[in-house]
Amino acid sequence: MDADLARTVAAFRTITASLKSAKTHERLTEAAGVRLDRPDVQILVHLLDAGEPRRIGAIATGLQVESPHVTRHVAALEQRGLVERVRDPDDGRAWRIGLTEAGATAAGKCQQVTSEWFAGAMAKWPEEDRAELRRLLERLSDDVVAHLREQGAAT
Repeated sequence: MDADLARTVAAFRTITASLKSAKTHERLTEAAGVRLDRPDVQILVHLLDAGEPRRIGAIATGLQVESPHVTRHVAALEQRGLVERVRDPDDGRAWRIGLTEAGATAAGKCQQVTSEWFAGAMAKWPEEDRAELRRLLERLSDDVVAHLREQGAAT
């Protein structure tokens, strides 16, 4: 592996590890004023980003986890009144999972805190650099996901 690629991968791992750490999650939920496990936050924010109710399988695919994992967490979120089941308009026998008002609020708070962290980290960056980072991250995300799918390593 060439040195530039190794440095890029190492930097990506550092950011990922920082964002996935238990301490970061604790700070996130504390700042957002919500008590949620990491998978719960991921599901709620995924649904908020989707902008519409989604089937369990679609949530699992989007989060790159197994459906039973999502099903367990959705059941707990439903009991807490953060998500609700709604009929699938494409198949009246099936259900989709949608955010309740409380779920959308919780997801929005978590999203806001994360955005504030990034804004703080990049506060001194010129707008051109932020735009370039956004463009390159979107491209990297699309290309890595597509490559992993081709390799059979991603859902």
